[in-house]
Parts: sequence; C-alpha cells; structure tokens
Amino acid sequence: GAHPTAVMPDSKPPNTEPNTAAWLGRLPNLELLIALVVLLIIQSCLSSENSLQRAIVNTMFFITELSAIRTLTHSRIRLWSAVSLGAIAYLLSWVEEFAHSRALVGVIDVCFIAMFTVLIIAVSDDVFGNGPIDTNRIIGAVTIYVLIGVAWAFGYALVETITPGSFEFQGLADVDLLHPGFLGEFLYFSNVTLTTLGYGDALPISRPARILASLEAMVGQLYVAIIIARLVGLHVSQARNSE
Repeated sequence: GAHPTAVMPDSKPPNTEPNTAAWLGRLPNLELLIALVVLLIIQSCLSSENSLQRAIVNTMFFITELSAIRTLTHSRIRLWSAVSLGAIAYLLSWVEEFAHSRALVGVIDVCFIAMFTVLIIAVSDDVFGNGPIDTNRIIGAVTIYVLIGVAWAFGYALVETITPGSFEFQGLADVDLLHPGFLGEFLYFSNVTLTTLGYGDALPISRPARILASLEAMVGQLYVAIIIARLVGLHVSQARNSE
C-alpha cells in the first residue's frame, strides 16, 4: 500500500535580514566615521558669512562628538573631558556670535583641538590594543586619519586667528575679511595637505603655518604607509590562518 505522507508542521524560514543595530554594535567606530564624513560634506555646502549656517556647522561638530560616546566609554576621564570640551566650545561659539572677539575664537579653536585630540587617543586605544585585527579596528584606523585632518584644520584656524594673513586662498582677496574662526577653507586645506594632493589654490604664508602644514603632510604619508597598511596586512594574514 501507499506509505502515508508525513505532514511537516509549518515553520517560518529563518530571518536573514540584517539587523542594523546589531551590525553597528559590532562596528562602533563606524558610527563616528559616518558622522565625520557627513560633517565634511555638510560644512562644504555652508558659508561662514551666514550666522545661521555657522550655527549649523557648530552644531554638527557637537553631534559628531556625541557620536563618539560609545568609543569613549572605556575611560570615564576621556568621556567627560571630551564632552566638557565640546560643550564649552559649542556654548562659546554662540557667545562669539554676539561678542565678536578674536580671543574668544582662539579659545574655541583650542577647545576643539583638545576635544579631537582626546577622540584620537580614545580610538587609538581601541585600534592598537591587544586582540585580533578585525574590521572595526581597520575602520577605527581610517577614523583616526580623518580626525587628524579635522584637528589640524582647527590648528590652522588658530594660527590664522593669532596671526591674520598666515594663509592665502585663491579667490579670496583677504582671508581676514571672513568671519573669524571660519573653518570650511581650513578643512579643505588640511585634507589636501594630509593626503599631499597640493592643488596650489591654498598656501601657508607665515612661518608657523608652513611648519604646521609640513608636519601634517609627513604625518599623513607615514600614517597611511605604516599604520593602515600594517593593519590591513595583519587582518588578511589572520583570515588566511583561520581557514
């Protein structure tokens, strides 16, 4: 006779859709990297001559800092240092809109430089600590590279604030005529210097500006050639050994 056919109970196929929250949880450095890239894109579309647009840029910098909180949670000192520095810089940027003080702009630049330095140290601990080289560490290494460019941009802005005329930008008759502490042009100059593109449309004029630019170019070249290349090489080697 015919064998009875077993009826299998209905079962739902396993959910293969990616869980975005879990994915980001495994890559905490990616959150900061995305925030930095979005910041660079948005600020390039805004002008330092408009107070509302300057406020948007300052707010974006503060949001970028908040996106790094998960990276900073390993050290309470670093966490509160970065948050405090960012909050002070953000509040002072609003005060400067009414006070129009170069000294205040200099303090804001110093706070942002210190804040991004804390972020670089925090991500460096995560990237270069003990343990296997994974995707999150490689993303962290790239994040450090971008953070270096942003921190150096505030360094250039500080030099220009202390010594007006330290930089010359093509198409700008007088850099000092712009709002003090403007950052768009310095972020551009910092990134082309860090990557040693050197289009020639932005020039350091004063001695401190030239020294700072030379140091950034050396750091950019050595970082990519030694650090990132080494991490990627170790990651590939570990993947092969695990097979």
